[in-house]
Parts: sequence; C-alpha cells; structure tokens
Amino acid sequence: MAETEPDATNSAETIKSMLGQLITNQYLDSSDFNGVSAAQLVDALEDFPADVEELITELVAEGLVYANFGHEMVNAHIIGFPHQDAVANHAEVLRRGGVSSAVLYPTREALAAVSAGDRYPGAPYSASLALGHAQLESVFFRADVLGRYRDDPRYDYTLDIGGEIHAREGTPHDTYLTTFSIGFDRDALSDEIVVGVPLRYLHDLSPSEQSYWKSFEHDRQDWMLHPDWVRPHLMGEFPEQVSPYTAILMEMRAVNEICDAIGYPELFRTLYDEQNRPTDYGYLILPTRRELSNFIEQLNKLLIDNLNQKFFSRAGIALTESRRDSAGTTYEGQRGTLNMLTEWMERTVRHDPSGWVPAAAEVLREVRKARSDTAHRVRENEYDPVAWSEQRRLVVGSYRAVQTARQLLQSHPRAATVDVPEELEEGKVWPF
Repeated sequence: MAETEPDATNSAETIKSMLGQLITNQYLDSSDFNGVSAAQLVDALEDFPADVEELITELVAEGLVYANFGHEMVNAHIIGFPHQDAVANHAEVLRRGGVSSAVLYPTREALAAVSAGDRYPGAPYSASLALGHAQLESVFFRADVLGRYRDDPRYDYTLDIGGEIHAREGTPHDTYLTTFSIGFDRDALSDEIVVGVPLRYLHDLSPSEQSYWKSFEHDRQDWMLHPDWVRPHLMGEFPEQVSPYTAILMEMRAVNEICDAIGYPELFRTLYDEQNRPTDYGYLILPTRRELSNFIEQLNKLLIDNLNQKFFSRAGIALTESRRDSAGTTYEGQRGTLNMLTEWMERTVRHDPSGWVPAAAEVLREVRKARSDTAHRVRENEYDPVAWSEQRRLVVGSYRAVQTARQLLQSHPRAATVDVPEELEEGKVWPF
C-alpha cells in the first residue's frame, strides 16, 4: 500500500496540472477572455481517476485558479474588475460548498508562468488581458491622444462625458473605440482633463493603434472616471446629470420649442445635437491658448452669431441704432445680436434678486470679446494649464446664460405647453 501512495499522489498532481492548463487555454483561446464553467468541466472529466472538483478547489487555494460566482460582479463570464485574492476566494468556495456553480479563470500568477502576453506582440493592452488584468480596469491617457482623431475628418469622433471614435471607410487606421471616459484628478483644485479607457475596449484597437495610445499613457494612473460614464457603462445604471456642454445644446432646443409655442420666431437659427455637434465643442484636449480660442470661437458661433434677428423684431427690439461716422454724419447702423439679446432680457425680467440677467450678459460679452480679440490678431500658442479652468468657468457661465433666456421665455402663458427636460428644469448639470 505504501508503494502505491506516491503513484496516486503523482497522478492527482498530474491531473491537477492538466486542469490548470485546460482552464488557462480556455481563457486564452476564447473570443473574449472568458472562463470555463466548473460544472461542465467536471462533467467532461467524470471518468478521470480523481475528484476533479476537489482538485480545482486546491488550485483555487494555491492561487492558480479564480472561481467566479458572480459575487464580485454580476457577469461571471468575464473578469470585470480586479478580483479577490486566493485566501478570500478559497473561503468563498468553501462557503458555497464547492466550485460547481463557478466560472473558472487562470490567475495572473498562472498566466505569467506561461508568458501569456507573448501571444500579442506589439499590442500592450491585449497582452494585459492575456496576463489576467480585468476587462474593465481602466488605463488613463493624456487627453491630447484624441487630437489625431478629432482633427482628421476621416474619423467620426465625439467627446463629452464619454466619447467614441471610429474610422470611416478607407481610413488607413481601422480604429473603432466604442467608448471612453473623461477622467479627473482626485484633487479638487486640479482642472486637468485626461482620458480613461477600459482594457477591453483598448483590446479592439489594432497593434499599431495600441502602440500609439501607449505612447500617451499618463505618468499617473490614479485618476477618476466621470461618475456619469461609470453609471451606464460599468454599473448598469442610468446617468444622473448631463455635462454643461450638452446642457447648452439642450437649452437651445428648449428655447426654440418655447418660441414655437408662443408664436415667436425661433431665437437660435441652427440647433446642434450629437450628429452635427462641432468637434471643437467640448473639453479641451490640450491646455493651450489656441485650443481655448478655438473653443471660445465655437461658443460664439453657437450662442451669439446664431441668434435670429427675427426673434428680436417680433419682441419689439430695435434692429438698428443711430450712429455717427468720422465725418459727423448720422446714419442707422445694424445692432449686434448680443446687444439685442441683452435688451430683451432686461425688458423681460421682472424679479432677479440673484442677478442672473446681468451675469448672463456679462459672460456672453466676455465670449464675444475674446472671440473678437482672437479674430483680429495672429494667435500665439502657449501651453497654460489655467486654460482648463478658464474653459470650465466660461462653459458653466454660458450654460447659465442660455438657461436664463429659457426661463424668461417660460414666463409667457403659452410656454406651459412645452415639456422641458427634467435635467434642465431641475438643474441636473455637472459643473465640469
């Protein structure tokens, strides 16, 4: 009997090693770094001369296999987030009475032992998944990584709280990044913007594109994803608020709907949404004077150049004013749309203890002046981190300005027929 025990032990160890290899190969050969059902594996190996479930439990205890019961993330068929250690996972197995209901994965230790990342040369993020990193583990990049796509019309590109990039047909780089998030510093005093992308989405990029993104990895990786990107994409919940950039576009649409309801020409000549949203209208991807100037120019086009003179005519606002030329001759000159908007707001407001009307006029004048100054001089570019905070102040102020216009229009009796979105009525707008 004593002579047969070593053989039995060796046989069990051999089977256990084979089980580890099966679980590892299933993970690496699957279409999406998936695990293998413990129940199916046990059934397939029922004729083996060993207790397969017991051997799997030993692999869990040794830190070579992770048993995913969906106890750390609802979907047990992927490793969504970094999982618990071997001690805690083994305790979970014992608490549940075995591994039969689990989906099994090789651990990072097991994958490193077989150099699993070598399957993806030149594709660092695919290699990270092959080495057992969690699919929803995010990597943070400097925001200027997006410049390549934003400035090239061969890409469809959007950027708000989250974003999306994909190449149009015929573009050399077959890029398709289904989603990414704006990221923020945990330090409330910092306004720097970064880009956060889960590994699973980076895996969809070609090796050359992954290498490009790798070159923009931020020196720090402790940033925060935007809360309202996390909710729908990682938690399966609805977002709670909208960005100030989106809120401005929503307010413009609400303003025009109210104008229609009260029988006025629409205040804004053109509305914008996700399909025709200007690519420069969003978070700065680089804190430079030129980037900020481009953004201010877009704000000016959206909110000031876009104003409809017919609205002011209907509201009884004079479209011209008396002026005197250099020779002293008096003539009637066209008034600026911003001046007419300011006059209309001042005439319409009845009670404004918080000073929303003068604040709206002030921020729009600042946008107009900044745009005019830029248009009449050669723009010098300068890297200036303060540009992020300046943009934040201007976009929030501009949102408040168009919100004020909408609220003034709502004082009209017939405006009650318009259903203003909850986000606008309740001010569910992020300050960043």
